[in-house]
Amino acid sequence: MEIGNLNLELNHAIKSKDIEKINSIFETFPTIDIAEIVDDLKDITDVVYIFRVVKSSYTAELFKDLSSTKQEELINSFLDKDIVKVLSSAFADDVTDYLSEMPANLVSRILKVAPKDMREDINHLLNYKDNTAGSIMTTEFLLFDENETIKSTISKIKEKGKQAVTIYTIFIRDSLRNLVGTVDLDELLFNDTTKPLKEIMNKKFQTVDVNLDQEEVAKLFKRYDLTAMAVLNSDKKICGIITADDIFDVITEEAAEDISNISNVSKIDKPYLETPIMKLVLKCAPWIVVLMILQVFSSMILSSFQSEINKFAILSVFSPMILDASGNSGGQTTGLMIRSLGLDEIHRGDWKKVALKEFLVGTIVGLIVSVFAFGWAMLEMSTGLVSCHIEDYPAIQGVSNDTILHLVVAGLVGITLLISIVLSKLFGVGLSFIAYKLKKDPAVMAQPLVTTLVDISSLLIYFGVWMLFFEYFLGI
Repeated sequence: MEIGNLNLELNHAIKSKDIEKINSIFETFPTIDIAEIVDDLKDITDVVYIFRVVKSSYTAELFKDLSSTKQEELINSFLDKDIVKVLSSAFADDVTDYLSEMPANLVSRILKVAPKDMREDINHLLNYKDNTAGSIMTTEFLLFDENETIKSTISKIKEKGKQAVTIYTIFIRDSLRNLVGTVDLDELLFNDTTKPLKEIMNKKFQTVDVNLDQEEVAKLFKRYDLTAMAVLNSDKKICGIITADDIFDVITEEAAEDISNISNVSKIDKPYLETPIMKLVLKCAPWIVVLMILQVFSSMILSSFQSEINKFAILSVFSPMILDASGNSGGQTTGLMIRSLGLDEIHRGDWKKVALKEFLVGTIVGLIVSVFAFGWAMLEMSTGLVSCHIEDYPAIQGVSNDTILHLVVAGLVGITLLISIVLSKLFGVGLSFIAYKLKKDPAVMAQPLVTTLVDISSLLIYFGVWMLFFEYFLGI
């Protein structure tokens, strides 16, 4: 069924108070699709009605998928028993996620009515630093003693499994409560049920420290193709686990953050349409001001070469093309570095290999672009799209006609582009690796700096090449 038809059916069921139909919709369609429709319901009493008549296992998932604005509206409209119903089927890490977006008064209300065990878990999770393994882990997992038999383990999974975030991977500890292995569900099902867990457990398992950055955790999941991983505290005891769906959220969040940084916009915590206009203004304006201040160096260079520009006005005609081409080249390299570093395809020690590779790429790209630019500049000047005549530059000696002047100008533009493109790619590599070594996000540090440095260096190369040629070869 299409979303539009589902929308009509759900609205009709709500208006007619058809409880059986509403529950049937939740049993038939993905909760995320229903959440999109519920988010658009104007009357909050209709939403509250859904939460009161639908099974708690569905409403817990629905609440998680709603926008933060709708979640806040609901908590304000809920009775305490409604909150308890939602919490009863929710996992502590999910509750922690939406509590982190809510005002303090609503957080206090939820914690007040939450079951004691969940309240302790939530407080535990809220105390970890943002964007660390501890902040995204869940405390609902299955942990068994190594001497437990497979038969006993399966029986306990049937009993307690619904309270755990995953039953596919279980974790094994020894008598000292140290994590000693993991067992996947298929290993339990296809082995002799009289065997103890220690005989079938996987001893080559991965763990992470509770304070490890979430992006590094995501890299480990990708590297080892994991579905779940244990999180250890400072005493090397298991305090939680991270599952693949937690990592999907991390990847989405990190990708959104990188896109924001590349676009020179501060991170936006809420969906675009829910973000107030002034908040968007405050996210964008500071970056524009900072980058404008950085561009003062380009203005200083233009000012210092003002006399040359006055003598040869044609200088200013091709400078935008050079700056754009060089800036785009540096941006391409920075984007590649951000992607490759983010996916762990390259490491700190690879900087020489990467620099050499980008030097060769830059040289080839620079040659292609400079040849094209030479031809394009010649076309513009010879057809009159750009005015460039020998009589306008009486100071030029040794140049007898317009064609020779056009060849000189186009040649100098091509040479400048070749050098600038190679240099911009090396800037992209160097700054990205420096940011990585300093444990800074290359998207934050490298992207704006590359743009500024490429502009400055391109102008210096451009005017330097002109002065070298005209002063030392033509004697001006």
